[in-house]
Amino acid sequence: MLSRIGEAVKRRSGADRGEGAVGYLAVLLLIAAVLATLVLAGLGGRVGASLEYAICRVMQAGGLVGHCEPPKPSDGRKAVPDPDAPQQPCLAHSESTYLEETLTIPTKRVDVRSNSRGTLQLNKRVGPDGKPQWEVVDFTWGEGGIATPEAGAGPVKGGVWGGATVTNGKVYGGFRDEREARKFFEDLKEHRIGSDVKFTLRTNPISGGFVWLGTKLPWVGDDVDRYMGGSEPDRKPVGEYMEGGLTGGAKADIELGRLKIPLKGRGWLVSGSQTDLRNGEKTTYYTQRGEFEAGIQIDVGDVIQKLPAPVRKRAQQGLEDGLDAVMDVIESRLRSELGNGFVMLPEQRSQIRAQVRLNPSGGLNYKHRAGTTWGVTHDKDGKVVRVTQVKNGQDIVYFRADGKLRSTGGSGGRADGTAGKQWIIYAQRTLTEKALDYSRTEDRPVIDRYLRDGDTDAVERAWDDGAGTMGTVTYDNTGDTGKLEGKGASGKKPKSWLGIFEVGRENEKHTMQSARYFKPGVGWVPWSSCR
Repeated sequence: MLSRIGEAVKRRSGADRGEGAVGYLAVLLLIAAVLATLVLAGLGGRVGASLEYAICRVMQAGGLVGHCEPPKPSDGRKAVPDPDAPQQPCLAHSESTYLEETLTIPTKRVDVRSNSRGTLQLNKRVGPDGKPQWEVVDFTWGEGGIATPEAGAGPVKGGVWGGATVTNGKVYGGFRDEREARKFFEDLKEHRIGSDVKFTLRTNPISGGFVWLGTKLPWVGDDVDRYMGGSEPDRKPVGEYMEGGLTGGAKADIELGRLKIPLKGRGWLVSGSQTDLRNGEKTTYYTQRGEFEAGIQIDVGDVIQKLPAPVRKRAQQGLEDGLDAVMDVIESRLRSELGNGFVMLPEQRSQIRAQVRLNPSGGLNYKHRAGTTWGVTHDKDGKVVRVTQVKNGQDIVYFRADGKLRSTGGSGGRADGTAGKQWIIYAQRTLTEKALDYSRTEDRPVIDRYLRDGDTDAVERAWDDGAGTMGTVTYDNTGDTGKLEGKGASGKKPKSWLGIFEVGRENEKHTMQSARYFKPGVGWVPWSSCR
C-alpha cells in the first residue's frame, strides 16, 4: 500500500512542480505515522484494507489520486460502499406488453377522439446490496379530445389531435423469486388485456361508463367486473400512482407512386404523484415525453401488376390464400369472443372474396422515444427526502408488413381495413437516473434552492459538479407490435357515423447491456451492483 501511495505522490509532485515540497513532505509524514500505528497495533488485513481506502479518499480529496477502489469482500463480509454510487435501485431488466385502442367519431366540424391503453410491466430492480427485487406494474390511461378530419392535397394527407389524459396504476412487489413474479405478471396480463373486445369496452371513455354501471349491479356486479378484466388481484399493491395532463399529436401519409411514407408524432405533458405503501413516502412529479415515427413502405400490390403473367398469376393466388388466412383468423377470434357456435358460412366467405381486395405492403419504420421526469419525495411526515430526475431515450428500427382490405358495397358504401405487424430489428434504450439526498449535507442547499425557485438548470450544474448521484443503464431491446385499423364510409360522405377505429398491441423486452455511475473527478465508472 505504501508503495502505491508513494507512486501517486511522486506522480502528483512531478505534475505540479510549481508547488513547494513542504506540503508533500507533510502528507508523507502523516501517512507514515498512520501506517506505523497500524503495524504496531497489529490490525487484520480487512481492517487495514478499509483504512487504506479511507486514507486514499483523503488523498483523493487533496487531488493526489484520481480513483480509490473499495476493499474487496473477504470472509463473507460486505465491501465498503462507494458514497458516489447511486443508492436507488437500478432497473436491470424489464418486459412490457400493452394493448391500445383509439376511436374517432366524425361530427360536422371536428372529430371526437378517444383513446385508452392498458400496460403490464415485469421489472427486475437491484439495490446497492446487489439483491434483486421483482415487481409488476399495472396501469391504464384514458384520453379524450378532438381531432381534425383527415385532409390534404395531392400526395399528402393528415391531421392533428389534442386533449386530456389520465393514468392510474399500481405496483406489486414482495415476490420470493422471478418465477413467482412472472406467473403473477402473466396471469394479470391475461386478465387485464387478454381480450381486445373486453378491454375496449371497459376502458374506452365512451363505453366505459356503461361497463362501470354494470359492475355496480346487485348480485352480479362483481362477476361482471371480473369477466371484463377490471377486478383487482388478491395480492395487495406496494405502491400506487395517478397522473394527468395534456396530450396531442399529428399524423401524415405521403404517397409517391408505389412508395408511401407514414409520419406520426405525439407528446404528453403530465404531473402526478406516487405513494410507496410500505413506508409512506410520496413522490410528486411532472413529466415531458414524446415519440416520433417515420417509415417507408412499398406497395406490393402495384408491383405484382407489373410482373410477367405466370409470376403475376401465382402472386395473385398467394394474395387470395392470404385473404382466406385472414378470414380464418377473424373466425377464430370471433369464436373465442362469441362462443364456439360462430362459423363463417361458405357463402359469406364468397361474398367477402368478391368485395374485398387485399393489397399488401412492406418496409421499414423508425421510432424515437424521449422523456424527462422531475420528482420530489417526502416521507410520511411531510419532510423532504430527495429530488430525482429520470431521462429515458429509445431508438427503434422495425421491419414492417401491412395488408390492406378494401370492400365496396352495392349502395356506394365502403369499408377499408389495415392490418400491420412490426418486428424489431435494432433497438437501444438508455435510462439515466439522478438523485439528490436531503440527508447529505452537500446536497441540502441545492434541494432547498430548487424548492424555492424551481431552477432545474442549477440542479443540473450541481450534478455535473459532483453533487448527489448519477447512474445510467443501456439496454438491448427485442419485441414486436401489431395494429388493426378500420374506416367506414357511406355513399359519397367522407366518413360514416362509425368513423375510424384502431387497436394495437406491443411486446417489448429490455435486457441490460451496461451500467455505469458518475464518480466526481474520475468520470463514468462501472456500476457493479447493477446486474
